[in-house]
Amino acid sequence: MARQDLMGKVAIVTGASSGVGWQSAVRLGEAGVKLCVTARRVEALEKLRLQLLERGIECIAVPGDVTIQGDVDQVVRECLAHYGRVDILVNDAGVQSYGLFDELPWEHITRIFDINCFGFMRFARAVLPHFRARGSGHILNIQSMLSKGSAPLLSAYSASKHATLGWAKSLELELMGTGIQVSNVLVPSVDSNMFAHAPTMFGLAPKPVPPTYDVDVVARAVVRCAMRPGRTIVPVFLQGKLMLWLNELFPWVGKAIMGQWGARMQMREEPVTRPEGNLFHAIPQGVGPHGPVPPTPLWKRISATAGLAALVGGLVLSVAGLARAAR
Repeated sequence: MARQDLMGKVAIVTGASSGVGWQSAVRLGEAGVKLCVTARRVEALEKLRLQLLERGIECIAVPGDVTIQGDVDQVVRECLAHYGRVDILVNDAGVQSYGLFDELPWEHITRIFDINCFGFMRFARAVLPHFRARGSGHILNIQSMLSKGSAPLLSAYSASKHATLGWAKSLELELMGTGIQVSNVLVPSVDSNMFAHAPTMFGLAPKPVPPTYDVDVVARAVVRCAMRPGRTIVPVFLQGKLMLWLNELFPWVGKAIMGQWGARMQMREEPVTRPEGNLFHAIPQGVGPHGPVPPTPLWKRISATAGLAALVGGLVLSVAGLARAAR
């Protein structure tokens, strides 16, 4: 689709109290977008709003919980009342819980789906009547690399993300010809506060599967999607495009690595007692774009890429050798 000018557009950004949501609001504002930011944490939203206003970015903050239909409707109403329109919905609010599937409390599993999947759907249903009436609009979903993959200890989160991407792809087909676009950004591991908020059943602080990227990598991808809607994009190579390609060609490689070391890769040597985290109640700490695990240095990402490239090259040569031998 042709590039769109974002100046003067109006966007609702959910999950804006930290991480990707916070930084996406900042980057969209810098591109000229007027903002309505929402999340459960009132103080965090106000801090973001004031920071944006200081930079000359127009913004209102409307607290709300994506699992409560009345809150969702209120956010959309206040955005329309203040700006008179909504052009972009950025669905970002998300949670996760670390535990073996059969040991996770059932209420954790249902809550994860209620926020990660049904929260996206509630906001989409709330803005779609306005989009249809205007014959334009953009639903931009912050998805995950786990929308197409898997990881141990995150079965409920992975399942919710698979479901949300499937819904988004179906919605895209239903909206063809209406002027309403659907986009998805598949997020790799980022230095988000999600890992400082997530419940864990293991007594150790969780961390993202390395390598970890700066949340700004995703925020910039959100702006690119807003400018050229109607796409599903993967903003990084090593833990993004390369992983998807590798899983298509050699699925057993990722399965072996994650099955053997995946659980250990997701735990820090830092004791923590957090059985519920932010699933049911917001956690005051952890405001802003960045979390407790810093981005992986570039040289380490390059080294890992070279190592994977060598592994893939060896696999390709092995397969080719076997094929010649079979002839």
